[in-house]
Amino acid sequence: MRVLIAVGHAGIYAGGAHQALYAIMGLRRSGVEVAAVWGPDAAGDSEAMVRLRAVCPNVHIMAINHNPTFETLRQFRRILLDFDPDVVETFKSSAQYHALLGGFGLNRFGLLFYRGISRQMDYFQELKYRLNRVDIVVPNCKSLQEIILRSGRIEAKKVQLIYDEVDPSCSDPTVVDGTGLRQELGIPEEALLVTHLGNYSVWRGQDITLRAVKILKDRGLDFRMLFCGEGTEKLKPLVDELGLNDRVTLSPYRRDPARVLKVSDLLVNSSIGNESLSGALLNSQAMGIPAVASRMPGFDESVGDGETGLLVPVNDSEAFAEGMAKFLTMPREERVEWGRRAHARAMERFSSGSRVRRRLEVYQMAINHRK
Repeated sequence: MRVLIAVGHAGIYAGGAHQALYAIMGLRRSGVEVAAVWGPDAAGDSEAMVRLRAVCPNVHIMAINHNPTFETLRQFRRILLDFDPDVVETFKSSAQYHALLGGFGLNRFGLLFYRGISRQMDYFQELKYRLNRVDIVVPNCKSLQEIILRSGRIEAKKVQLIYDEVDPSCSDPTVVDGTGLRQELGIPEEALLVTHLGNYSVWRGQDITLRAVKILKDRGLDFRMLFCGEGTEKLKPLVDELGLNDRVTLSPYRRDPARVLKVSDLLVNSSIGNESLSGALLNSQAMGIPAVASRMPGFDESVGDGETGLLVPVNDSEAFAEGMAKFLTMPREERVEWGRRAHARAMERFSSGSRVRRRLEVYQMAINHRK
């Protein structure tokens, strides 16, 4: 089988690009011939591009992270003709439009559209997914599958769930070395550390977490809070307002999330919308770190509520404070046991091996539909 992965996003660290990268790694390990089309890294991260080429030597870097132009469509079509794939899987809308328009008239490959955003689809998204040329729509969790099917206009057999997978670097916590990272971040080695991984966004709810931290500080709980992601400096005014400078560390986006999780005791995700499974939740569970997260679609599939973490009402700082307090006040041995269950669950549901088998099964469905 020959598979082309097309990613309409700059770099390898953003959005569905993570999942595309992990899919390529798993497919190549399974003996599948893979090529990729990728947008250039907007930040000019040469190391990221080196890593991408190491994972997938047959990669084409082109301006696919914007709307199609005559030139980009011509480039994409030439790649299709040269590689002659059996399957094309696309991540992000611009990649989908390139595959549709650049591949116009080339009907021999199965075409899949990945979707990892939990918000309701608009009319044009529904219309795009209903096109006969699109063989399979791939939601990354059951909740998202239900959202897509609720439109009532897309055939159920066309919507095939493939869970996201954990970052392979997080799959074995015992080999991850976090030595020196707390010192680098200015966090005491002995402090309990709660981490919120994710770029700053209003819908990611970092302000909810901050207000929970304030509640817990006023109760006298001793711990440190780390926000790690692009744009987290925008939280500084609220940190100052709440008087949390002695508790909160704001770190830019890092390329080593496994090391960040290695030195953490608890992960918090207080998103209020848009996310589905959440890569941060999947990876924290794989690393054996319990989580407190919003009770929203998809998160209940990432986290086993009451088993590997706690789900609390969305947009409720008091509830987050209570959830965090449970883990911050329990004996370390008990918290480690929650983490052990989290790792076991993540490996069972979201490991690379199981995801590759499912992906190949869905690819064959797309090929059969195209035939």
